Amino acid sequence: MTANPNNPQMNYPALAQRSSQLAGNITVAGDKSISHRALMLSSQALGTTRIHGLLEGEDVLATANALRLCGVSITRHEGGVWEVKGVGIGGLAEPGDVLDMGNAGTAARLMMGLLAPYPYHIQFTGDESLRKRPMQRVITPLEQFGVEFWARDGGRLPLAMHGTSNPLPITYDLPVASAQVKSAVLLAGLNTPGATTVIEHEATRDHTERMLKFFGVEVTVTPDKKGTAITVHGQPQQTYLDREFQVPADPSSAAFPIVAALLVPNSEITITNVCLNPARIGLFDSLKEMGANLTITNAREVAGEPVGDITVKTSDLKAITVPAARAPSMIDEYPILAIAAACAQGKTIMRGLAELRVKESNRLAAIIAGLHACGVEAIEEGDDLIVFGRGKAPRGGGTVTTNFDHRIAMSFLILGLASEEPVTVDDTRAIATSFPNFLKLMQGLGGTLEEIAPPRSKPTKTVGRIVGSTAPSTEPPEASSRRLVIAVDGPAASGKGTLARRLADHFNTPYLDTGSLYRAVGMRVIYANQNPEDVAAAIAAARALQAHDLANPKLRGERIGQAASIVSAIPEVREALLDYQRNFAANPTGAVLDGRDIGTVICPGADIKFFVTASLEARAKRRHRELQDYGVKVDYQSVYDDLAARDARDATRTTAPMKPADDALIIDTSSLSMNEVFALALQLVESK
Repeated sequence: MTANPNNPQMNYPALAQRSSQLAGNITVAGDKSISHRALMLSSQALGTTRIHGLLEGEDVLATANALRLCGVSITRHEGGVWEVKGVGIGGLAEPGDVLDMGNAGTAARLMMGLLAPYPYHIQFTGDESLRKRPMQRVITPLEQFGVEFWARDGGRLPLAMHGTSNPLPITYDLPVASAQVKSAVLLAGLNTPGATTVIEHEATRDHTERMLKFFGVEVTVTPDKKGTAITVHGQPQQTYLDREFQVPADPSSAAFPIVAALLVPNSEITITNVCLNPARIGLFDSLKEMGANLTITNAREVAGEPVGDITVKTSDLKAITVPAARAPSMIDEYPILAIAAACAQGKTIMRGLAELRVKESNRLAAIIAGLHACGVEAIEEGDDLIVFGRGKAPRGGGTVTTNFDHRIAMSFLILGLASEEPVTVDDTRAIATSFPNFLKLMQGLGGTLEEIAPPRSKPTKTVGRIVGSTAPSTEPPEASSRRLVIAVDGPAASGKGTLARRLADHFNTPYLDTGSLYRAVGMRVIYANQNPEDVAAAIAAARALQAHDLANPKLRGERIGQAASIVSAIPEVREALLDYQRNFAANPTGAVLDGRDIGTVICPGADIKFFVTASLEARAKRRHRELQDYGVKVDYQSVYDDLAARDARDATRTTAPMKPADDALIIDTSSLSMNEVFALALQLVESK
């Protein structure tokens, strides 16, 4: 791929069109999940581990860089062999810089677990996509070891953690099926005296358990009345030993050429050395149920993992229902399964896909939007995805927004190989995170894919942009050159923040979440050892506010939130922050601000004013689902009552009570998807 994935200001679109045949024998990139773990566990061994077949995508390279910052020697040699000189359990050094995990959610969560039993203060960050993904599900169990965290809402990056020198072994009952959470706990237990146990109700990927055993660590897996108990015995005695480790091919990467060969006429391909871990082959089972001509030969075991060669031929597919219980074994493969379903005969139902909403993008929404753009009917019912296939090539012809999600980009390029009209994806940069040679490999099989010359680069957004959203817009320059000040108001959980971020991206303008200002004031007061109710101290903190305060990883801590609630009720504090917000709105490129009194008090002269609302019931359901997705256990009624109380406070406060501006455009999101809200908002902007 010739695109430069490190240029954040430029999208690199690509186009795929109907192909006549795919043929050949290939080996796809090494398994990403195993590659992350191979580097981490090699660092914990005594001796040198030579790793063959490591995935050299950006996500895995982020893991290597993070380990280097922790004092581990990692070298790439000729022929793609990676050499890791292990420091032993307990031998990691305190990193001398922030650990930037790029787009690698697995790496971020597992590194937190690995570093938990060290008395170090460590900061994590990532790219725009990773900073939107929840980490609370990992934070919750690691806090039980004695680790402290300071993070944004939902445990989002950037965050800081302070590990513990006296970790306590725990037994953790997984609230959701997650191999990443399980692995983070087991890695923390590796350097914790005693037995650390994870109880899982549904089987998840067991790469960590298999690899721990390969490196000589005692791991026991036993039936439990709730499911399965996995126990690691921490701080084991270690022996110096040099090792060779072979990473098998990634079944998630193999999924793309496999589905392509099923859909493109007259095709037959073989993919060698594919990982066939039982917890990873849900897609292959589903495709066979759909009628796929898919056979496995040369089955064997390599470094504790079952592998084999897969041969696939063009097949007529029929619709099936994929049970929710299969989701953990194929959670990353649903985008490409949806492409197969689009070409199958009948209604394919994929159940239990809540996890897709918190992947690199909201994959559930992205799949549906992409299919609609290509003439395929698909709907979301609760946590289920339903795709209506017609048993023939779809129309295609659409341009798909990838939201910097590698699997969305690759899936819809595969659709383009089988559809009647070409399919364009707006950005291929994210593909480098997991499958760097995807385009070249598919072209070698006979696929007609090509990159499109990238559009003209856009100006860099200002430092006032605190919260990220989707990949940069590919709208024509005139859409971005129009100077606009947009005010977005509304109650909690109405969707105003999501809309504001998307509008800022679309019009290429800076964005300010004004609620962060009050958190920043509260943070300054708290960390000056002052009382948030001290009016003079709060006013002084508001007047001293700096832009970098809004990016502080401590901003989303619980104490800070409580302090923010107190200082935001002080009229003098609100007055002191007016200049900051109005100066932000005066940016020469325009601005988007969201909050609760933007259109009425802060920017009464804004070009566009939105008041985003929804019924209390709809907002409570959204917030409840969001908290559940973060792994937070909370009952619906308490969420409902909390929002009702906040609404009452907002409506009756003496300073700037929440209400729409007289000229505000009101959007009720109760029954709308976020894509529908955004489309409606754009129509309203253009009509103005």
